[in-house]
Order: sequence, then structure tokens, then C-alpha cells
Amino acid sequence: MYYLLATYWMWFVVALLAGGAIGYWSSWRRASEGWLGRWPWWAVIAFVVGLVVAVLHGLPGRAGLYLETLLLLSFWYAIGGLLGIWLGRARSQDALVTANAAEDTRLAVAAKGAEDAPNAATAKAAEDARLATAAKAAEDARNAAGARAAEQARLAVAAKAVEDARRAAAAKAAEDARNAAAAKAAEDTRLAAAAKAAEDARLAAAAKAAEEVRNAAAAKAAEDARRAAAAKAAEDARRAAAAKAAEDAGNTAAAKAAEEARQAPAAKVTEAVGAAAAAATVAPSPAISTQHPGTRPQGIAAPEGIADDLKHIKGIGPKNEKISNALGIYHFRQIANWTPEEAIWVGHHVAFPGRIEREHWIPQAKLLASGGDTDHSAGVKSGAILVDDSADAPLDAAAADALAKSLPEQAGAVDGEARHAGRRPYGLAAPLGGQPDDLKRIRGIGPQNEGRLHGLGIWHFTQIRAWSEENVKWVGSYLAFSGRIDREKWVDQARELAAGHETEFSRRVAAGKVASSKDDGSHGQGNVRIVK
Repeated sequence: MYYLLATYWMWFVVALLAGGAIGYWSSWRRASEGWLGRWPWWAVIAFVVGLVVAVLHGLPGRAGLYLETLLLLSFWYAIGGLLGIWLGRARSQDALVTANAAEDTRLAVAAKGAEDAPNAATAKAAEDARLATAAKAAEDARNAAGARAAEQARLAVAAKAVEDARRAAAAKAAEDARNAAAAKAAEDTRLAAAAKAAEDARLAAAAKAAEEVRNAAAAKAAEDARRAAAAKAAEDARRAAAAKAAEDAGNTAAAKAAEEARQAPAAKVTEAVGAAAAAATVAPSPAISTQHPGTRPQGIAAPEGIADDLKHIKGIGPKNEKISNALGIYHFRQIANWTPEEAIWVGHHVAFPGRIEREHWIPQAKLLASGGDTDHSAGVKSGAILVDDSADAPLDAAAADALAKSLPEQAGAVDGEARHAGRRPYGLAAPLGGQPDDLKRIRGIGPQNEGRLHGLGIWHFTQIRAWSEENVKWVGSYLAFSGRIDREKWVDQARELAAGHETEFSRRVAAGKVASSKDDGSHGQGNVRIVK
């Protein structure tokens, strides 16, 4: 009720004034009509009925609000009508008293001047005509005022109804627009998620297929190289044994050696044979190592796990890869560990001295072994660069200089590097692209450990992903928590993050829920600590 009075008070004032005008205009008719002919009684009856319906909540919702508003309008209209009737009757009574007094005066004057009767009759007729004219003019004015007030009240009610309808239509249109926008946003989100999932699945399938093809090719190449190396070693051993046997056939020392071998236990002979065979497959052959300047690099009998695709090094094509495999070189880290003397030996072995240094095989191998990519390796992986026999051809001076400029600087040595067991992972002097990864997204790496890893040249998830068991052992010893890296699965976490996926811990870091992964202002992201 207070809401209606505060909101629609102007309409109630209009209803009060309209009822007053109409009551004042029609007050002269009330005395001659019975109670059934008096319209206020019908209005009272309608008002009582509406009041009962409103009190009993007979009309729900907006209809009930309209009923309450109408009842208040009717109430103020009735109050105005009663006040108008009262004012009209009071005015009529005053007019009647005034008219009676005037009539008495007129009659007295008429009685006093009887001789002027004809003139008095004429004057009275004129007065009656004047009064009738004045009464009709007043009645016309009263009727016009009442009609005008009634029309204004009707127009006000109609205007309110139109405004309510407009507001309702605007509210419905706004709601429809909001629902449509929400539905479109939900559909766009669903389509985007579906498209991303499909793209991820396609990329994963393509990567898996490419990996399987590469692994199959690498396995076949490794097997071919192993067989070729074994056959060559067996042939060299056979020839060497035949030559030695022919040379020593006629001397007594050979007979004595044969007797000692015959008397030796069978198990010892077997052990010696096995050791000799292992040495033949792993150790460099003295005959070969003396053919070239420098020192032949130590090879391995077979790749440790899956062999690396050495063709990712610019300057190594199918032929040079086979030569490297025949020497027991299957991994980037083996080339990355070559000394200058070993590089000289391999350069002569491939019949092109100085080529390895000029084409930067060792820096390329260090970057690839640390999980990074060169422009050449990225092109080979994507298929943009086709590696064929022409890839074994030496680079010209311009191509070698451009390659040198594209390679990032490697991290320097740290104090006490040789004191730790295992092998230090290859590091970079600065992050690739100038932007390091946030290593604190790996559980177990806080600002302090991140700063120490930066000092070792470890800036990216791909570097940690490429760590071998020897690298993990060295870093664990260097950080003084041996075994923690395996226990906390740093390498597995780095593999997920490098692939663009999130771990449960990295999501909490991104949400700011891990206090230990926030920069403390002394080490970590944006404040690199270089270990001296």
C-alpha cells in the first residue's frame, strides 16, 4: 500500500480533484433523487466488493496490483466527490439565502411603490431572466469543468496502462536478448572446445605416427649398423688371428702358449673369449685408431634405448649417420662430448679434415641433447627439409657462418662440476627467444632451485624433459638432494608441460594457490641467479 501511495500519488491527486469537480457540478441534483438513483451508492457497493476481493487476495500477481490501484483511485475519487457535493450544497445554500434576502428587499420596495407596479413587474421579469441566464451560464461552466476533469482522469489511466505495457514489452525483449546471448556464448564455447579437442587429437595422432616411423627407421638403421659393425669386427679378428697364427706357427713360444691354453680351465678360456668379444664390439680398434691423427671417440655396442636421429645435425646425412653408427655413435650426447682430438680423428675418418669444427657438429649436438632445436632439426622434424644423400655434402663458408650465428651460446662450467656423480646436462647461456619457462610450475622447484637451475643454463621444460639418468644423478647431487628428482618426477612433469599440457600442481600454481612457487624477489623468474 505504501509503495502504491509513494509511486502513484499524482494519479490519486488527479482522482481527488476530478471527484471534487464532478461532485460540485452535480450537487444540485442530489436532493431530488432517491438513494437508488444516486450513483455514489453504486460506487460504494463496487468499492466494498473490490476491497473484499483485494483483502482475500482473489486476484493474483499483477491483476491484484491493478485492483489495489483502482481501489485507491476510487477511494480518492469518492472523497473528492463528497467534498465537491458538500461545497456545492454550501454554495447553493448561501445563494438561496442571498436570493431570499434580495427578494424580500425587492418585495418591500415593490409594496412601498405600488404605483410603480407595471414597472416593478417588468423589472422582476428582467431580473428573473437575468438570474436564469446567470444560472445557465454557471451550470454550463460547471458541466464543462466536470467533463474536462473526467477526460483528464481517463487520459491519465490510459497513459499509465500504455506505460506499463511498454515496460513489460521492454523487459521481455531484454530477457529474450540475454537468453539468446547466453545460448550463443554456450554454443561458441562448446564448438571451440570440440574444435580444440579434435585438433589436439589430430596433432597427437600425427606426432605418434611420426614418432613410430622415426623409431622404426632408427631401429632398422641401428640394427643394420650393429650387424655391419659385428661383421667387420669378426672379419678383422679372423684376419688378425690368421696372420698371427701363420707368423707364430714355427716357433716354440706358440707351442708353449698352446700347451698353457690347453691346460687352462675351460671356464677361464670362455671368460677370456667373452671379454675379447666385448672389447671388439665396444673398444676402438688399435689398427683403425692409428690411421688418422687425433683420438678415436669411444663408441657403444648398441644404442641406449632408442637411437637419436643424427641427421638432425646439419652436415650429417644418411652416409655420415651410417659411418657414425659403425663407430658406435648413436646419440647426440656422444657427439656433444667429443674432445677436439676426437673431432680431428672423426674428420679424417670421413675424409674431410676440419669439417666437424667448421660445421659446428658439437654445438649442434649439445643443443639437441639438451632438448632444444636448431633451424635445421626443426625443418627435418616438420618435413620442410628433406634429408637425402646431398645432406652429407660439406657446407660452404657462408652456410657455416650462418649456422654458427643461429646457434645459442652454451652455459659455462661451474665450480666443482667434476665432484658430482653422473653427467652434467647441457645448458644454455640464455633462454631461447629471451623468455624462460616458469620452472616453478614443476612440483619440487621453488624460487631458489629455479635460480640454481638457471645458473646451470636450464631454462626450459624441454631441457629437463631430455635429462638422462646420468643427468638426473648429477643434478640431484649438485642440488644436494640425491633421489629427489626421481621421487618427485621432475622429468615426467616437464614432459607434460613441454607438450602444452597442465599438471594438477601447475594448475594450482597458475591459480596462485602455491605460496612456495611465488617469486620472493631474490631468485627465480625475472631475477636470474648465475652460479659462480
